[in-house]
Amino acid sequence: MAKYFLRLGDRETEAELEETADGLRVNLDGTWRDVTLQRLGDSPRYLLVLDDRMIEVLVTEESQAFNVQIAGRNYEVETVRRRGRPRDNESDHFVDGRWLLRAPLTGVVAEVRVSQGDVVALGDVLLVVEAMKMLNELRARVAGTISAVRPEAGQRVEIGDVLVQVGETA
Repeated sequence: MAKYFLRLGDRETEAELEETADGLRVNLDGTWRDVTLQRLGDSPRYLLVLDDRMIEVLVTEESQAFNVQIAGRNYEVETVRRRGRPRDNESDHFVDGRWLLRAPLTGVVAEVRVSQGDVVALGDVLLVVEAMKMLNELRARVAGTISAVRPEAGQRVEIGDVLVQVGETA
């Protein structure tokens, strides 16, 4: 189960998402609803089916959140850390001169695009993680040399797990 904060204008609400044997369901304001999310081609557009309503959604990833556009209105969705996980800001977390990419969401690694020793630029895609039937590209927030890659394709990761270490380019 994953928890999120949804910021809708000045209103914030907590949402829980759970994958069951029957598919996805979401808990908004204390009510569980069945939900289906299907990506439309390679675009950032998705078809969201909530109960019996079909809604077209545009999703773009930001550094700390997702921007979701529904019927011309923009919403910001931020991930909530699970208890017991580090609360460090993963985008700016450095240990011994190395930047750590921490999992911003729970999911399964769909693709690993880098190996130890690779040189990456700011913004390069390091991993792709599938979560809630969405492919999420995790990008380098610093330029440097890959010093460690922890997960393999097919491996499940949890929020806060260290995925990749990037050291400074010599």
